[in-house]
Amino acid sequence: MSTAASSQAQEQHALASIPAEPHVATDERPKDSTRRALLAFGAAATAAAILPSVSAAQSSRRRPAPPKTGDFISIIPNEVPVAPVEWTSDTTRLLRRITMGTTDVEVAAAKRYGFRGYLERQLQYQYVDDSATDAFVVAKYPLLSMTADQLFTQNSGTVQNQLAQATLYRAAFSNRQLYERMVEFWSDHFNISFNKVGYLKAIDDREVIRKHALGNFRDLLFASAKSAAMMSYLDQNQSRAGAPNQNYAREIMELHTLGVDGGYTQNDVAELSRVLTGWTIAGRGDFAFNPAIHDWKAKTVLGVTIPAGSPSLGAAGVNEGEQMINLLLDHPSTAQFIATKMLRWFLTYDPTQAQIDAVAAEYTRTQGDIKSMIRATLNSAWLRAAPMKLKRPIHYVA
Repeated sequence: MSTAASSQAQEQHALASIPAEPHVATDERPKDSTRRALLAFGAAATAAAILPSVSAAQSSRRRPAPPKTGDFISIIPNEVPVAPVEWTSDTTRLLRRITMGTTDVEVAAAKRYGFRGYLERQLQYQYVDDSATDAFVVAKYPLLSMTADQLFTQNSGTVQNQLAQATLYRAAFSNRQLYERMVEFWSDHFNISFNKVGYLKAIDDREVIRKHALGNFRDLLFASAKSAAMMSYLDQNQSRAGAPNQNYAREIMELHTLGVDGGYTQNDVAELSRVLTGWTIAGRGDFAFNPAIHDWKAKTVLGVTIPAGSPSLGAAGVNEGEQMINLLLDHPSTAQFIATKMLRWFLTYDPTQAQIDAVAAEYTRTQGDIKSMIRATLNSAWLRAAPMKLKRPIHYVA
């Protein structure tokens, strides 16, 4: 059985033992006035630039008189913040790690399904009814459904506001909370500035990040590598034979795959930038390979040599770049780097090498299956022993 088929069978088996999803009461959704207040808050809220000096936190210890649900926990020097008693079970700790914030409905669902059942339910997000959230986003933020040609004609500030507000709305109200957390994770990993790329960021959010957030890292990296937003942000569309731009070649190794200490050199950056010449943008946001500006001479990256080619190969020259991306995907440093980031995201700021190795082994075994890495990361024993993690700004706002 193939890796993909095995993974699918595992997911179907896990889902078969999970009860039907509980009905979400309509009063759990924001009233019209609340929605208006949220939307008025707008994109500035997403940044959460000004935060209180005291943040809510997670912990596994108890204190004799825990604060009430919703209260902030004061952080006093040399004292470890302690969570309310209702946060200390394995299931509710899982709930707090994989959501943007607890609600009565989610607490009830987590208790009903149990630790493994609730995690699997959130991993198989396509089975979680989120039609109300989707309908609201489509109605209130119509630009996000437009094609690149359509978005090109829209006001850039309006596109940016709709993207920011829809992101915050989904973070606060989506039933697919783990999915939204992974959208956040990969948006951070494959960072792109809207201020530089404009409407292309909205396309990237929809077709790269949201499409692959709980899929396979291999598919995600290839989608990002051919994203007009990523190429524009890192000037890849300006790279050509004789004048290769090294920005994307450096970032794909340092930030997207191997990590800064992943074993590459400056010469590898320079050589990879030559490999990627010809990768560019056509139209209003389509990936294209232009053989006329590709460097057809021999290149060597991470010890692997690509022999000299010829312009007669035409569009087939794109295979050079795809070969190198597969090399990065299969490199052991990539498994270690992605595993470390995922552990820091969900579990602890300082994962042990044993934890990193275990999650990295899942990356290698499944050839980059994101759900399998999350299962390895969020086991009950590790979660029970994990230290507190402070909220990120968007969690605080949501």
